[in-house]
Amino acid sequence: MQLLFLLNFACTTPNPYGYSGFSVYDYLAFDGDRVWTYQSESEDYTLVVEKYASTFADGVETAIFEYSEEDPYEYLGSVTWKSGSANAIGISSYSIGDEEIELDDFVVFSKTRVADGDTVESSANGVNFSGLFNGQESCPNDWGTDTDWTCLSFSLSAEQEGHGIPFVGDYWMANGWGASRFKTTEGPWASEDEWVLIGAEWENSE
Repeated sequence: MQLLFLLNFACTTPNPYGYSGFSVYDYLAFDGDRVWTYQSESEDYTLVVEKYASTFADGVETAIFEYSEEDPYEYLGSVTWKSGSANAIGISSYSIGDEEIELDDFVVFSKTRVADGDTVESSANGVNFSGLFNGQESCPNDWGTDTDWTCLSFSLSAEQEGHGIPFVGDYWMANGWGASRFKTTEGPWASEDEWVLIGAEWENSE
């Protein structure tokens, strides 16, 4: 019953606060322990994304998302997300294999509340980033839930290319479930085609 409720929730874009736009946090799926699996038409492996319990400190929530190939298992890297810092959501560090890369400033992915066309700018490690909220878009996937998914569409670009930054790309985020589809342009899980959701698991970590 809880799964059915969350799937129905993914198809809607509630706005209980009475302001224009959307609360982005609801689409990030920071809560609980989560595992997603994705496939891309241009790749010959299944991508697994795993998130462990979030941590809180000084009003900021931190969540680490780890990426790996499913079979045979190969760890690819991770991205550390933060929410609550300066009314923004973004990335503070990432890893490629065993190499940890700390960012000297917060890369802003989005404001905490967005309306169509909102943009954000940030810089870290000598690279200039630009985030754009494209609005609501249909975001079908292959999970087999017979559900019409509607997502918030985001783009995060880097002015300087070739740094292998794995979180630059396009994301279609579903309410309560995170990325229904995404495409990154650099790094170990970059793909010519979109990664499309084929399965998801959620467990309350409390």
